[in-house]
Amino acid sequence: MAMDKPQRVVVALSGGVDSSLAAALLTAAGHEVVGVTLKLQKCQEAGASRSCCGVDGMVRARAVAGRLGIAHYALDCVGDFESLVLRPAWDEYAAGRTPSPCLLCNERIKFGVLLAWARRIGAGLLATGHYARCEPDAAGVPALRRAVDPAKDQSYFLAGLSLDQLGAVRFPLGNMTKEAVREQARNLGLPTAAARDSQDACLVAPGQSFAEMLRQRFSAPATPGIVAELDGTRLGPHQGVHQFTVGQSRGLPGPSHVKRWVTAIRADDGTVLVSAEAKNLNGREFAVDGLNWLTPEGGAAPVRCQVQVRYRHPPVGARIEPDGPGTATITLDEPVRAIAPGQAAVFYDGDRVLGRGWIRVSTETNRQETE
Repeated sequence: MAMDKPQRVVVALSGGVDSSLAAALLTAAGHEVVGVTLKLQKCQEAGASRSCCGVDGMVRARAVAGRLGIAHYALDCVGDFESLVLRPAWDEYAAGRTPSPCLLCNERIKFGVLLAWARRIGAGLLATGHYARCEPDAAGVPALRRAVDPAKDQSYFLAGLSLDQLGAVRFPLGNMTKEAVREQARNLGLPTAAARDSQDACLVAPGQSFAEMLRQRFSAPATPGIVAELDGTRLGPHQGVHQFTVGQSRGLPGPSHVKRWVTAIRADDGTVLVSAEAKNLNGREFAVDGLNWLTPEGGAAPVRCQVQVRYRHPPVGARIEPDGPGTATITLDEPVRAIAPGQAAVFYDGDRVLGRGWIRVSTETNRQETE
């Protein structure tokens, strides 16, 4: 692992094996490591959650810090997490879109609030257990790249970071596989070597969706309406557009022997459109806003690249055409299934992340254009 000269480094210590090994590797490399666990929930909410912000994670993080002989702090981010991640996520659900809270958390909390805290204590770097790589390119610009292990690559979730943030972060696990991480953690005697992977969504109660949890948290009214076929045939009522996402097939009214998928959500009148034909989920052209480019020239001219519209979707060739400040139209080389408004479209050149935008188009429009 090529690293910088020894200096003070803050490690986001979640209590999982990944961040624990990141801290161990940096300590072994001679850095002054400071472990920080983010407190994202109030104590009465955290319980024994397997999420990265549960009480059990805090206990394991302290045990790791003790094993490594490093300082450990708990940083209270409850208010920031609610205002910068949870509230915007609910606003997206209420608008009939599907949010990406993990991207928001990375941009605004882990590499926003925590990085600012690290700089206040004189730390030159912030490190995490993410599976990604960040190395300067030939021009010295920080280049975010996919991890070596394609099954664990998390570069998609980091595409909203700024170049300033990338210049101050390190991902020690980017060149490792998950199996190698666990083996090395066992060899080092880390107490988290066998810990289960953390869940992505924080605060979700058993049997409750993330969207419904947010609605109750903010005492927000639901937007009820109807579920209808594309031709207008009504299939039945629903209790809120936040309960649906494009591509969903479960929990829909209508004859049980006919499989249907959500193709569009109209929050203005509460209509959820569905189709029994899978082809109606396909789309090739969509709009994005909130563009974030990780190359100095990004967004100044049309770009040919690969675009990934969800974390587990394979990237496809595309052309990005700037429309105005922070907006663009993306035309894919081939149709992609279930392009969901609210999700992130991440742009790649090979294994390098070029940037990301928030999808803002209805697949209802895509369907009409691709028929």
